[in-house]
Amino acid sequence: MNGGMTPAAVWREYGHGQDYKHRIGLYEQVRRNEDFFLGRQWEGLRVKSLDPLIFNVLRRCVNLFVSMLVSDDVAVEARPFDGDERTARVLGKAFEGAIERSRVKVLGRQLLRNACVDGDGCYYIHFDPHMESGQAVRGDIAVELIDNTDIYFGNPACDEVQRQPYLILAMRRQVEDVKCEALRRKRPAEDINAIVPDGEGAGQDEADGDGRRCTVLLRMWKAADGMHFLKTTRGAVVMPETVLPYRLYPVAYMSWNRVKNSCHGVSPVTEAIPNQVAINKLYSMYVQCVKQVAFPKIIYDMTRFPDGYSNDVGKAVGMRGNPNEAVLAAFRAPDISGQVMGVLKQMMRDTMELMGASDAALGNVAPTNTSAIVAVQKATAAPMELTRMEFYRFIEDWARIFLDLMGAHYGVRSYVLTDGDGAEVRTEFDFSTIAGRDMMLNVDVGAASYWSETMQTVTNDHLLESGVITDPLLYLENIPDSQVRGKRGLLRALRGQKNSNTEKEKAYDGNTGTNL
Repeated sequence: MNGGMTPAAVWREYGHGQDYKHRIGLYEQVRRNEDFFLGRQWEGLRVKSLDPLIFNVLRRCVNLFVSMLVSDDVAVEARPFDGDERTARVLGKAFEGAIERSRVKVLGRQLLRNACVDGDGCYYIHFDPHMESGQAVRGDIAVELIDNTDIYFGNPACDEVQRQPYLILAMRRQVEDVKCEALRRKRPAEDINAIVPDGEGAGQDEADGDGRRCTVLLRMWKAADGMHFLKTTRGAVVMPETVLPYRLYPVAYMSWNRVKNSCHGVSPVTEAIPNQVAINKLYSMYVQCVKQVAFPKIIYDMTRFPDGYSNDVGKAVGMRGNPNEAVLAAFRAPDISGQVMGVLKQMMRDTMELMGASDAALGNVAPTNTSAIVAVQKATAAPMELTRMEFYRFIEDWARIFLDLMGAHYGVRSYVLTDGDGAEVRTEFDFSTIAGRDMMLNVDVGAASYWSETMQTVTNDHLLESGVITDPLLYLENIPDSQVRGKRGLLRALRGQKNSNTEKEKAYDGNTGTNL
């Protein structure tokens, strides 16, 4: 059904995806949410009577939500269902290196920020053959952040990536770069000449001062023989149809708040924008009124001061008539009602609390009863658990995609493992053996991972103190590697000391038997 796709056919599907996003107002809503988050909250308004003030409640809430979720670290453990310990240790090393080189944890902050402001966050994961891998061969997994306005689902009523009939990723790229890629892929001259600037994204190109861009579409779909990829512009094929032995779409996707029968979620910023507008307007009017009525005004008789009255210190004031009869007075307007500031503070407080950022969560409380503060903070963070679980599910998705790409591209690689005697042994592993295998993935995220290691160390300390563990070697083996620097060297020294003592005991027993 998808075989023999042409650029025109791909572009039609791209147009259907754009129509859907326009119908749900995604483009305009994302643009508006971004403006309000960045503080551009008076864009397009011409205000002459007010000084436009901005009290950005939304950014503080978004930063709080993101920091609550990304304060956690990520650790992935993959273990075959058949219990192969060697494969599990090799995969642990491979995941550790791939996570570090792809900077997937660093991108997690930006992804959560995008999901919170725009409604959705997305990773596109691919194998970069030119990346430094720390091995004799080059190539490793790379991760790119994709905006929700640049991914198009074959079935927009479903938000599950792996159930889609196809996916399209749209990218704005320099025409020269696209032509160079087409040349590397040995495309014919007619395709290279057909790569020209198009009208897509013209407004952004003009803002960037660059009109030499074109839209490149990457279409991917599943088939019985693997994952098919096709890259095109409006009128040219940049990368012909390519089949890779993937089982999963190399796309991980999450929504902040899911919407029924839609592939796009809703941002918490969207519903709070009217509140933010009201706060800005009311604050601006309040300050303008204070500027107008807070200070006394001088009222004078213009018949006696035809040249005007000056309030400068030490300056002579000329008048007509008797100076003792000068008509001059000071006038003070009535004070502003205190209800205005009360309403403003209440609006700001209610907006943040309804979004999930209470005073206790933000730390705006007097530390008189710390246990009560902690209890309130936990209760406030409870609604965030749903988003946290969605983020954990997202992490497991990209971990499985990493595993899929390792089996397809890594080939034979060598790693240093620790054997049963604590010695470091270099071993080679063929990753093609894990292609298509089902794995049990254990994803430890954040403070949970840190506290589990800490609690494991504390538990071993108690067992050693109570006498349940009497062997220092056994104690050290049960301590996580991150808790003891130079653990491997200590293990080797303890094993050597233990073997030496055993040999001495055997020699002593032998001498004793001879003497008897």
